[in-house]
Amino acid sequence: MTISLLNSKIVCKAKADETILLALARAGIILSAPCGGRNRCGKCKVRLVSGQIGSAESDAEGWVRACLAVPLSDLTIECPENYTLIANELSPCSMTVRPQRAGVALDIGTTTISARLVDLDTSSPIDTISELNDQRLFGADVMSRISAARDGKTAELFSLINRQTEKILKTFMDNWDLKRIEKLSVSGNTTMLHLFLNTDPSGMGVIPFTPVFLEEKEIKGADLSLSAETVSILPSISAFIGGDVTAGLAVLDILHGPEPSLFIDIGTNGEMALFNKGNILCCSTAAGPAFEGAEISCGMGGLSGAISAVELINENTVTVSTIGNTPALGICGSGLIDAVAVMLKQGIIDETGLMTTYPSPFVLAPGISIINNDIRQFQLAKSAIYSGIKILCKNAGLSPSEIKNVYIAGGFGFFINKKSSCDTGLIPKELIDSLTICGNLSLQGAEESLSSKSFIEKCKQIISRCSVIDLSMDAGFMDEFAENMLFSKL
Repeated sequence: MTISLLNSKIVCKAKADETILLALARAGIILSAPCGGRNRCGKCKVRLVSGQIGSAESDAEGWVRACLAVPLSDLTIECPENYTLIANELSPCSMTVRPQRAGVALDIGTTTISARLVDLDTSSPIDTISELNDQRLFGADVMSRISAARDGKTAELFSLINRQTEKILKTFMDNWDLKRIEKLSVSGNTTMLHLFLNTDPSGMGVIPFTPVFLEEKEIKGADLSLSAETVSILPSISAFIGGDVTAGLAVLDILHGPEPSLFIDIGTNGEMALFNKGNILCCSTAAGPAFEGAEISCGMGGLSGAISAVELINENTVTVSTIGNTPALGICGSGLIDAVAVMLKQGIIDETGLMTTYPSPFVLAPGISIINNDIRQFQLAKSAIYSGIKILCKNAGLSPSEIKNVYIAGGFGFFINKKSSCDTGLIPKELIDSLTICGNLSLQGAEESLSSKSFIEKCKQIISRCSVIDLSMDAGFMDEFAENMLFSKL
């Protein structure tokens, strides 16, 4: 059966018993499916214009969940406005001359992929592209991807990231008239790095959470059918402390900085590292995809049009700012943190997280609002981060007030408001004067590795100092988690 997109020349074919969601994905058309196609989030809806489907029912306007709908005949459908990759975010660039030697740094996040073109002769960044990770149709978080791989989908997950990476490389080559990409350096969490190399990550989904590899790798681009001569993979620390953390710690030169210092990479996993007395204690806490925009009713990644900041001007006036200063399309992690802080200040949310004095939803912009379930998702995420910090401090014999520097990294790290992060209970208030917002250190690490021969060695030295705390085995973590779900009055 064929699937045709309304008002488009795009036509794809569906295999027998294949859902619309997967058929579109094979054709390079990616719908949002934060729940991994498990009929939970309702964000993968398409409108049936003509044809017949099975396994799902359409509503009065013809909208149906693509993760359930199986074509029974040729179909014509209409997709939501954001069905394709959101437009590339190109950084301002003063360079107009084509580099003689070019490399690309790539950070593969669970939600967002960021790539940077670098002049290898000058180590200067030239251009940047950020896109949503095409693998998101298999779920919004790491465990969803691992589960999909365990169900035999490793090759499909690899194909998605491989095709997307090659498209990014070709875009750079076309835009800058490049004959070749000499080097590609790749950073990301351990699962993303496995899938990038078409390696089954299933072992990380069950105890004892065993990865196939953690070490750095260098391979020929041709072996991955990529338009880069060589591909380097940054080393990871453990199954859930990935190359993105290693890269961030190396960029900060954590081993030669003041002690104690805390590094936090906030994404679907809250990955943390506490440097104290020459050693590094690490842990990973399942924050869930709330900070990446998934499982939030109007959530989206940190891309153009996302509400990234919310400010209370007076008792009755709330203003918002968006990435790119474009009309609001949704809300990303930093905007969600600000919104919750505003609602706490106004007394809209009580200490349990219930919206008691305000009729739900809390409107931020036309068509974009916060509902009570969004608050619950935020509570789960913020408690996971806060509790992880407390457990690291406890194991190091420190109080949060003794930490000299706190570095916050992650996809939305450019936009996060320090005060809001403390007001909402994401970060202990004792740390507010120590906070440094670092942005995407994973991408920066991949970039530095392109031109610094010593960068990988620095990563190895960091890994040799690391010890990992398994929070699932820590007797105090669940008590901390339950207590830290609550909000404090502002």
